[in-house]
Amino acid sequence: MNVTYEYYKDSFGGSLISESHWKSIELKMSARLNRYTFERMEEGAWSVQAKTALCEMCDCAYKYDQRDGITSENNDGYSVSFDVSRSVDSMLYRIAEVYLVNTGLMDLAVDDDYE
Repeated sequence: MNVTYEYYKDSFGGSLISESHWKSIELKMSARLNRYTFERMEEGAWSVQAKTALCEMCDCAYKYDQRDGITSENNDGYSVSFDVSRSVDSMLYRIAEVYLVNTGLMDLAVDDDYE
C-alpha cells in the first residue's frame, strides 16, 4: 500500500471511507495514479502531493460508486437523473493534475539521459 488508512484519516483528514473499504479503493486508485504518471510512481517513495492526490481520488471514486452516477431521484413520478457531463476518469485525472502538474510526474517528456 502506498497510502495507509492512518495517513488518509490523520494527515489528509479523510472520514468518508471506512477502514474496511480503504484497501481495495486505495489499490485501484494507486494503479490509476501510476497510469496517469506513466509508471513513475515507485513503491514507498511517494511525495506528500502524490499521497494527497491519491486520498482525494479515493474519496471521489467512493462517492461516485455510492451514487452510481445518479445526481438526483424523485419517486413521485419515478425520475432519475445521471451525471453525464464528466466521466469518473476525467474527474480523477483532474484531481491528480491539481497536485502533480508541476512535479514532472505527469509530463509526457522523455529523459534524454536514459541509456
